Amino acid sequence: MVLPSRRLKAFWQFRTLRRRCRRRLTALDLPATPSMAALCEQLARRRRRPIHLLAMPAQDAQPCGVWLSLSDADVIAYEAGTNSRHQDHIIAHELAHLICGHSMMDGSGPLDTRRLFPDLDPAMVRALLQRGHYSDEQEQEAEVMASLLLSRARRTAVAPGGTELTTRLAQALLPPQRRGHRTDA
Repeated sequence: MVLPSRRLKAFWQFRTLRRRCRRRLTALDLPATPSMAALCEQLARRRRRPIHLLAMPAQDAQPCGVWLSLSDADVIAYEAGTNSRHQDHIIAHELAHLICGHSMMDGSGPLDTRRLFPDLDPAMVRALLQRGHYSDEQEQEAEVMASLLLSRARRTAVAPGGTELTTRLAQALLPPQRRGHRTDA
């Protein structure tokens, strides 16, 4: 099958992006963990900088998650009112922005945050207000990295409606190189 040149170019760009994300993740040398919270702990230890997870109620027209890089820690806020798989994905996506070193600022000019919110740290306010300004390339990279991170955080608990036997069977039916990885990602 011959792909049109535009689709072929997109294929090679995605493949290059995925390889870059894999190299970046491999360099972190993170072990498989039982949860996203455990993965955050591992990454925090490697970086010698705490990562705090904060469940927040959903608000209309707001992102599902946000990463805040504070002076002494990173905070990942995620939607509290969604299922655990979606929460894991939100956390992984925000961790991906952190790992990839993405900037939350769009460079559109100075923002006088002291006038808007005099009681809050200006850097934090800028980060919150301009959260939606990641470039499309950064968002795509974050999604690819998130999928790789989710494969590192395998669930050890039995999935709802499942049993220990069905969980073990699902693992046994995987190819040998995939055993021990999540079956739901």
